[in-house]
Amino acid sequence: MAERLFREGKLPKRNIFQAFTEGYLSSTNNFLSPLEIELLPYAVGLFPMMQAVRFLADYLNGDTYYKINYPQHNLVRARNQLQFFRRIKEQESEIRKYIEQWH
Repeated sequence: MAERLFREGKLPKRNIFQAFTEGYLSSTNNFLSPLEIELLPYAVGLFPMMQAVRFLADYLNGDTYYKINYPQHNLVRARNQLQFFRRIKEQESEIRKYIEQWH
């Protein structure tokens, strides 16, 4: 099922997601606690959510941090990151299954 979700674009690009997961867990698996591993699927969604907040804050503060190409660029970026976050949350169980095979 995860393979289909990757193909449909509902999960981060598989090669990026897999490379990150494999690289991270292969180098941290010896010292991560069970709770830290359990929370990794949550962390996958946390990054786009944090970035959405940063883009939105910059938009609301007059676009002073990120370079923009048009007046609502950071607002569009924030919305895109929120959509990415939603897709990740919808598929969190699939992400969890993939991560669990490395533990």
